Amino acid sequence: MKQKLIYLLASLAMILLNPVVHHAATAVSPQEMRTGLAEKLRSNPETLVNTEMKASKRLKRLARRLERKMARHGMQVDFSDPVDQWLWYGVFGLGIAILLSFFNFGLGGLIAFLALVCLVIWVVKRGGSV
Repeated sequence: MKQKLIYLLASLAMILLNPVVHHAATAVSPQEMRTGLAEKLRSNPETLVNTEMKASKRLKRLARRLERKMARHGMQVDFSDPVDQWLWYGVFGLGIAILLSFFNFGLGGLIAFLALVCLVIWVVKRGGSV
């Protein structure tokens, strides 16, 4: 009985002390959103260019790093190996999902999930031969 009373008082206190929103947010039409974005880009167009440049620089840096690691470890890619095909499906799928996420396509999440499934299949098929 005492626990129920404490719970009831605590719930009541939380409800009463919760700040109330006085003004609801107004809905913004898509046209107003587009004009706001256009004005923002007109006032500072370098923001869009800088983010694209940063992304391209990061991708170039990642590609160089992967090339160096592959050259150092002497990795030979065999696309015809039935077990390693799952690895490459997963790797290319994740790459495509990341690329699609830059452009805000909803398909990126599904492709990433399928790529992760491919990687899990590769790990299972590879088994203990690591």
